[in-house]
Order: sequence, then structure tokens, then C-alpha cells
Amino acid sequence: MNIFEEQSSELFSLAFLLTGDTERSVEAFDRALDYDDSENPRELIIGEALGTMRTELRTSRQRTAELAEEPACVDAKLQARPEIAQGDFEEAVISIDAFPRCAMLLTIFEGMSIRAASALLNADEALTRVAQRIGIVELTRHLTAPALQVG
Repeated sequence: MNIFEEQSSELFSLAFLLTGDTERSVEAFDRALDYDDSENPRELIIGEALGTMRTELRTSRQRTAELAEEPACVDAKLQARPEIAQGDFEEAVISIDAFPRCAMLLTIFEGMSIRAASALLNADEALTRVAQRIGIVELTRHLTAPALQVG
């Protein structure tokens, strides 16, 4: 319980980014508190957050599989912003479809392997890898501003 208290803000933020929803984040956090003996509260929060969004993940996984069959279009004329506020970052993350968002967060931000993330997301590794890339591209698009044309 002490680990949850010490890291509560960070753990809730993780649940919020995964679920994209305050109510589901609270639900996941509350469920995780029921497990007093957890050695790794991050894993517990991840499991509970994903558990609150099974239907959304399944639907999003189907959309991702359809996108995986289309050629990707990336706008090369984007310029990164110098600083990104936490609120802007959170808004950008939760605007991403559920499956790519979770694949990206688990593999890039939580450092999980594709195999481990695939198991948690109930998807094959190839689709999880595609979802990870989609998540990164979408996050980049949301966090960049169009390059200004001078002339």
C-alpha cells in the first residue's frame, strides 16, 4: 500500500493515459488497491486499466488491422514544438485510438517487449508492432505544428 501512496499520482496518470477516461482510470486504480501484496504496482495498474477497456480494445484492434493493410501517409513538413505541456501531451495521447495508444504506451513508455504487450493486449505480435507505429505517428502528428511557409 505504501508504494501505491508514494506513486499514486504517477500510477493514476498511467491508468488515465491507457484508458483515456477518468472514470475507468479511477475504477482501475481502485481495483489495483485491492491487491495489497503487489510487488509491481505499475504492472497491476496496467492490467486493471486494460481490463476496464476490453470491448474498446477489441474494436480498436479491428480498426488497426484494417489500417495495417493500407499504405501509411506521413506528412514530412512537420516541425516539432520546443516544449510540450503535460496537458497537451495527455490530450495528444488520449486522442489516439485505444489499441495503438496502449501498444505505444506499453512498449515505448513502459519499456515492455512487443511479445509482452501483445499478450496483455490479446493480439498477435505483428499487429501490436503495427499498432505501436500507428501510435507513434499519431502522437507525433498531435504534438507537432505545421511548418510555417515563408513567402
